Amino acid sequence: MRRRIAKWCRERGLLVAGFMTLWATVSCGGDGIHRGRVPFSFLESSPVSHLGAQARMERVEVAADELQAGDVVAFWMSHDDALSYLRRGVIQKVPYELFQYGHLALVVEAPGQSGELRLLQLAMGQAANVDAGLDYLEGKSWNVFRPPSGTVDQERLKEFVQRVVETASNPKKAYDYAGVLGLKNSPWRPESREEIGNRYSCATLVIAALHYAGYELDAVHRGGRLDVVTPKQVVMSFGEVREGG
Repeated sequence: MRRRIAKWCRERGLLVAGFMTLWATVSCGGDGIHRGRVPFSFLESSPVSHLGAQARMERVEVAADELQAGDVVAFWMSHDDALSYLRRGVIQKVPYELFQYGHLALVVEAPGQSGELRLLQLAMGQAANVDAGLDYLEGKSWNVFRPPSGTVDQERLKEFVQRVVETASNPKKAYDYAGVLGLKNSPWRPESREEIGNRYSCATLVIAALHYAGYELDAVHRGGRLDVVTPKQVVMSFGEVREGG
């Protein structure tokens, strides 16, 4: 089933990009951050948290060299910039047109290289990776959301990174197409190394990493079924502050 969904997405990619280009052309443009396109922007609400101790991530204004492991980077584009990519058939940029944020990455320490910060991320046609350093942020538009102090276990975060780049290493299978289409998201709450999955979206990868590291975001509706988990939905959700975290 997932193979058929992935094949459908690849084969229809240019058609989708063409449709989005036509639609966006007759819609209002803009050269700054936006709130998404109606009706897709309605999908970005976070659950009403049921967790006992609640604390959202804080949006912080920092430069790239001030980022910390555990920070969530939310990338955005103006309607005009997203449209320019869609006109060239770059379907990976469709989320930037539909939603306020088009992509998420998590700042982590590079495996085996203490102190070197990199971006854990995943996109369509890619494996989960830490290939990009913080210089990747240069020339892009992004905001930073920081979990509450003491909620992210850095050793557990390193363990997740080391494991997920192995389990989600197949670029043909690592992207959760069923999840991004809102059908059913792959598991995003690993407690042990064995539960770290092989298929995520950029959003559920961040949720899974933070969950494994001790900061449990209540970001997914209906157990992951019939839910397009968007980047804004993640960064605006409540998280559990665990005792002793």
